[in-house]
Amino acid sequence: MPVPCDHNRTQIIARRDGVDYVECLDCRQIFEAEDLEPVKVEEDEE
Repeated sequence: MPVPCDHNRTQIIARRDGVDYVECLDCRQIFEAEDLEPVKVEEDEE
């Protein structure tokens, strides 16, 4: 069973509508900076 990540090392990767999104440098998950909960990443079609 994998060990859960504490998300101690993060970097800001985007800001949208006043919300900062960060990426954990250890497990590569993406979170909202405010609460560090996983968010679904959707690509905008342009």
